[in-house]
Amino acid sequence: MTAHPSAVFAREMIVALVARGVEDFVLCPGSRSGPLAHALADAGGDSPPLGAPRVNLHVRIDERAAAFLALGLARGRAVTGAPRPVAVITTSGTAVGNLLPAVMEAHHAGVPLLLLTADRPGELRGVGANQTTDQVGIFGTFVRWSADAAAPSEGEAPGRAAALAYRAVAISLGDPARDDMTGTPGPVHLDLEFRDPLGADGGLWLDPPHLELTPSAGMAAVTPGLIGAATPAQAPLPAVERGIVIAGDGATDVAREVAEAHGWPLLAEPTSGARSGPACVPGYLDLLRIDEGRALADQIHQVVVIGRPTLSRPVQQLIARAPALFVAGHGARWREAPRHADRIVRDVPGSWVNRSDGQLDLGDSAWLARWHQAAALVEPDGESWGPRAVARALVASLTPGAVAVIGSSGPIRALDAVAPAWQPGAEPVLIANRGLAGIDGTVSTAVGVALACARPVLAVMGDVTFLHDVGGLLIGPREARPRLRIVVVNDGGGTIFASLEHAGGDARNVERVFTTPHGADLGALCAGYGVRHTRVTNADALAKALAAPVTALEVVEAKLRS
Repeated sequence: MTAHPSAVFAREMIVALVARGVEDFVLCPGSRSGPLAHALADAGGDSPPLGAPRVNLHVRIDERAAAFLALGLARGRAVTGAPRPVAVITTSGTAVGNLLPAVMEAHHAGVPLLLLTADRPGELRGVGANQTTDQVGIFGTFVRWSADAAAPSEGEAPGRAAALAYRAVAISLGDPARDDMTGTPGPVHLDLEFRDPLGADGGLWLDPPHLELTPSAGMAAVTPGLIGAATPAQAPLPAVERGIVIAGDGATDVAREVAEAHGWPLLAEPTSGARSGPACVPGYLDLLRIDEGRALADQIHQVVVIGRPTLSRPVQQLIARAPALFVAGHGARWREAPRHADRIVRDVPGSWVNRSDGQLDLGDSAWLARWHQAAALVEPDGESWGPRAVARALVASLTPGAVAVIGSSGPIRALDAVAPAWQPGAEPVLIANRGLAGIDGTVSTAVGVALACARPVLAVMGDVTFLHDVGGLLIGPREARPRLRIVVVNDGGGTIFASLEHAGGDARNVERVFTTPHGADLGALCAGYGVRHTRVTNADALAKALAAPVTALEVVEAKLRS
């Protein structure tokens, strides 16, 4: 059988991506992407052809869910200690546009994705051809790099697909030596033209060509900025007494080390990776709402922000009013920090973990002691069944190192209110899509995390979040299935708006356009997808459900309202 140019190009692309560490490919069915689909079906089958690499192939019919699945796989790979990009493949047309929500989240959160979108060849663009649109550059500034690859031709020399693949992987992982957006991981877009024939050709799988990549015009070196040089950015933090450390999403344990080194209170969000140790003040949200907490906030001389805090207005007010503000690791778009910051750096300098006037015994910090004493004055909420009760049951079920995916809106805020300060090294791993903090794609993200971690994973999300991505439950009979328990906090709609200024409007209007009660039967939905469903209506029943082993994909509905 004669080799098809499109098929040859597709095989080289897959081989080259695998050679650069890519293991997971999420594929959506379509004709124009057929060359990639046939190649991946071979490589992801039970008995790959001679020379074909082994890949983890995940097939999904909904491109939006597929993109969030890829994002979850990439986040899960990072949890395992082996971060690597994940590829998602689509046909042309609206299929490409459906990737945008996940691409935006990956861009802001710094998650490496490879977007391989099939396209019509040049002669079919701009002439009204079916399922053809302007795909080149469709993701704009939300990708680290994009390329428009011309259709492969008969007799073309090998190497072009491999060069694209190598560069795409390298850029998606970020280059710490660079000071622009390509210095952090993120999505990369390859728009790949394919000309007929698009079918399988039974061709040979060849080793990827060895290529020496050199910087192109799109990868020109930039002048180093503050990072990596002996600059004021690495100077120690001022050794003031009344400082605080705010640890947002992605801060990592270094935020705890900074707080403990200076004897400052640590206000750590659940997904910061820093909610542990004696400096951590759990329950800080309720503390900042009482007189004692507000009095302490008024006495702060310096605020250090590590990671990207996004959960509460009281914390944002502390940042806005900070007499002195130092910001590090503020997400992938790390320069987008408050304009009044005294210093903004991409990563936490080692000098911040040491006091300029010597080490401090935490027991000698009267300032930290006052925060803990004030936190002890907060009255328990007394909630026996509600969002915080669900969050407490979730926390009680988490063992050291357990992995949980937390949905946006109400659940992550309830968890922030009740989660303890764990012992260092005994924390669970809490993951959330906080790049843009949307509710979309949460089911698919959790499925991806569970598949990548290859272990039981817990997820908690609101009912509206669950319904927004309920299609993420659709997994074909030949696809890998996760060990994932999804706890759905069903309070009948978007009740988070009750805590916002919109609640002051006309009650009927607020219900219709904000809280959006749905009346959906979650059990029936789960049955339609072949997913086990359990409904619980009290904390004891929830605790019992959470204590059972996670053996498959299942949904536990915590019904808060009848």
